[in-house]
Amino acid sequence: MSRDILAGLDLLDAAGAEALAARTQSFAPVHLGTRDVPVGTLLDLIRKDDALLPPRTGHLGNWEDIALGRSGPMDFNTAICGQGHGYPLIYGFTQTETEPDGDTPAGGDAVYLPGSVVDRGGRRVLPLHTWDGRALVRRDRSRPLFCPLVSTEHEGSLVPLADLHWRRMHTIAGYRFELEASSIVTNAEAFTGMLTLLLEEAAAGPGPRRAFGELISHAVRLDGEVSRCEIRPDGRGFLLAGHRYGSARALAEAALEPFRALTGPQEFQDRLGTLPPVLPVVSHLLTSVLTGLFGTHLPDGPAGRDEDPFVTHLHWGARAMAGCPPRRGGYFTRKATVRGMRAIASTLLRSFPGARPLCVVLLPAPVFMLCPAGTDPRDADLMAALLRTVRAARPDAAYATATGWLQEHGEGFSAYLRGRFRDGSGVPHDGVLREPSVPVEPEGFRDLTFRQASAVVGAFEEVINA
Repeated sequence: MSRDILAGLDLLDAAGAEALAARTQSFAPVHLGTRDVPVGTLLDLIRKDDALLPPRTGHLGNWEDIALGRSGPMDFNTAICGQGHGYPLIYGFTQTETEPDGDTPAGGDAVYLPGSVVDRGGRRVLPLHTWDGRALVRRDRSRPLFCPLVSTEHEGSLVPLADLHWRRMHTIAGYRFELEASSIVTNAEAFTGMLTLLLEEAAAGPGPRRAFGELISHAVRLDGEVSRCEIRPDGRGFLLAGHRYGSARALAEAALEPFRALTGPQEFQDRLGTLPPVLPVVSHLLTSVLTGLFGTHLPDGPAGRDEDPFVTHLHWGARAMAGCPPRRGGYFTRKATVRGMRAIASTLLRSFPGARPLCVVLLPAPVFMLCPAGTDPRDADLMAALLRTVRAARPDAAYATATGWLQEHGEGFSAYLRGRFRDGSGVPHDGVLREPSVPVEPEGFRDLTFRQASAVVGAFEEVINA
């Protein structure tokens, strides 16, 4: 199946499929935003394969207006998850948002606003509580708090913040929400064994500080304060933010706790008093490798279908992860990201039984920002005209062509569509009740290559934010 996916997208050579199959290459990243694969080719491949459904890693938080197609830049989630091109795999290691204060910008997750309830364009700020060593106490909003360890008030009781949002998400019809944490907890034994091995290898290697940072990126205290951390070996154990774990396995087992806080939030809240004062938070690099190996692109399980010697993991990445080449590449293609993921995959392939090489095909979700809301037909007509112009130009001229066209005609788009591309924009909460809508694919959208579509998104960003 993995080889068939690459063949269907004409990516066998780009991914180095032969080297993956021969296990001489452990990790291969392919960013579709830099490839001449038509959008329609990918969407048809997904539609024809009942098992394949790439995850779209959205954040824990407010999805109601996203599902109704009135969330501005987040409408690409609506187009992907609401129309069967992917499903929302919820990433929960985020932080509650803070308000800007003078020269200090807003902190935490200012896009999905997990410390609030946003509905019908309005925002209700939630009271936030965390553990003080004896009880859950109310906190102010002066600093971001790690969402899995936060509780809030609901119907007269303190409930885990993650549970509140999770219950709200499951009232949304037509969306298949899954927790990224569930793929880790379901494979807890493999996760613990893999992380134990990786920690031991890092401790014995030539650059332990960087290697540890690629595995455990943060430490979180039970009061919700999360920060970058440095792990230091201490005899057979490890020191994490002043707390000693007696072995690599003990540290790996503790790293499961933040995931369990998301998959079983009430049970986790009930045993806060029994936990170590500091918990490790695994890196995004490690989570990305493991959720690929654990098959989150096959949400109903591979059922014996993926018997290839390597795994091809398709993943919808948003603005930060995928960017919009050539204007922005996103963090996925940074040398440090690729190096870290390759180091993790290489260690597992070399030393962990059953591990396979991994190819991650990054699908740039922002291309669906080019699909206007169905409530404004003029936007769809204008977008079709823009795409015709881009398709008529040389593929490597897409960015310049789109930029020039937008400088001349871009003001004709609605304020809502232009607002999708403004820097720093997230789920709208300005009190304006917008009409629900469904993103509409403009004429010619599926004929664009992902490279062209990403370039057009970049051109919008350039012109709108000039």
